[in-house]
Amino acid sequence: MSYASLSTDELRQSMVEHLMRIMGCPDDTALARDADAVLLTLDRRLAEEASAA
Repeated sequence: MSYASLSTDELRQSMVEHLMRIMGCPDDTALARDADAVLLTLDRRLAEEASAA
């Protein structure tokens, strides 16, 4: 899934939700990959917002 269309707040919320799910299923590699995609998208977004400020 592409997370680029989500707002920054939606990305933050999605990251929290993924982390909660990972705590319940720490061996789920698909979930970990999805969480990684959210994290990388959020990281890029925050870096873009910081450089624009």
